[in-house]
Amino acid sequence: MLYLFLLLYVTVIYVRPSEIVPALANVPIVDILTAGAFPIAALARIMRPRRMVLVPMDMCVIGFWTAIVLSNLAWGWFGGAWMGFLDFMPVVFCYFLIRMVLGTPREFRGFVYLLVLLNLFQAVNGIVQYHTGVGLGGFDTVGGEHRIRGTGIFNDPNDLGMTLVMTTPFVLGGLFASDARVRHRLGWLLVLVPFLVAMYYTNSRGAVIGLGAVLIAFGYRRFHSILGTLLGSVAVLALVIFGPSRTSEIGASDNSAQSRVEAWGEGLGMLKAHPVFGVGFGRFLEFHYKVAHNSIVHSFAELGLFGAFFLVGAFYGFFRTMRVLARSAPTDPDALHWSKILSVSAIGAVVCGFFLSRQYVVVPYVLLAMGASRAVMAAPDSRQFWSNAPAQILATCALTASSVVAVWISVRTLGAW
Repeated sequence: MLYLFLLLYVTVIYVRPSEIVPALANVPIVDILTAGAFPIAALARIMRPRRMVLVPMDMCVIGFWTAIVLSNLAWGWFGGAWMGFLDFMPVVFCYFLIRMVLGTPREFRGFVYLLVLLNLFQAVNGIVQYHTGVGLGGFDTVGGEHRIRGTGIFNDPNDLGMTLVMTTPFVLGGLFASDARVRHRLGWLLVLVPFLVAMYYTNSRGAVIGLGAVLIAFGYRRFHSILGTLLGSVAVLALVIFGPSRTSEIGASDNSAQSRVEAWGEGLGMLKAHPVFGVGFGRFLEFHYKVAHNSIVHSFAELGLFGAFFLVGAFYGFFRTMRVLARSAPTDPDALHWSKILSVSAIGAVVCGFFLSRQYVVVPYVLLAMGASRAVMAAPDSRQFWSNAPAQILATCALTASSVVAVWISVRTLGAW
């Protein structure tokens, strides 16, 4: 019962039927489902008791939520602290709902299929929007390039591009599975084509760069050779040459690129003035006219090093957790496959996040929760995830500091700070 509820909940988040069906416009469907989740979850736990194994990502999501609250509380804005608590609560709820529900490989695979279908819906809707001028919900294209967008949380072309990038490895995994039949490969290919077309129509630079990273990483991990990496690199070169118009304009002299680097510089200035807890959740635009277009910059500017530590730690913990999953292959034949696919998806998310401010949206946290849940299925002993914890904390600190240094070097090199 709870599994079906999870599928319904995620479907509503990704599709937002209230934006498509006018009769549902004033019905708070997500709020109703959230309220109904608690009794359903309690009943499911009674009927099927299961211990929740904590992994580093769980603690980092809670830590990041805490940083959001403290960022405004630190300078005395209690209303801002409460606002941050409420704004990020749906993300935390969705994350832990996935963590609590996905308990078997079959449930996990079904959830993956659902995500592919939901992204296919958004891709097809975007393609229709591009060619007809309007999609479901009455949304039209944006900008002079007629960039497509989706419904709900994907109302921005960059958000739509990011979710398609993150889901593409699941499609590639099915397409290039060693035991896949011809008809299955054909089915996955028919899914991949609208994914790629929709990403092209979003005209999102971050999505194109993220897709390039996914293709290179997938080529290396799937084929274990320089040839696989080379094929991925050729695909990336094709993206740059034949990709969306805005992709070929990427460069230090481009006005949009320069404005982003300028925003990074302003973010560094905010961090310098408020290094521990930042300037406060939701306040970046009070100090600069444009968002950072970089998740780590936006995080350390608004939440300080405290918040950036947990964001970096979530993805560092994810990749470490995927190593634990890969080592479970002797007892779980599917483990190695999913460790590769999920890692490639996370690489796409991280690369997109470097060019987009998407640290507060639910999409990357869905991936984090999926990785944590699949790893726990294969390795239910929590000690495997917390081995040498002090070293993990030090490594996260080093990566956080390195991220700040990398941004500083980028700004200084491009001369916009």
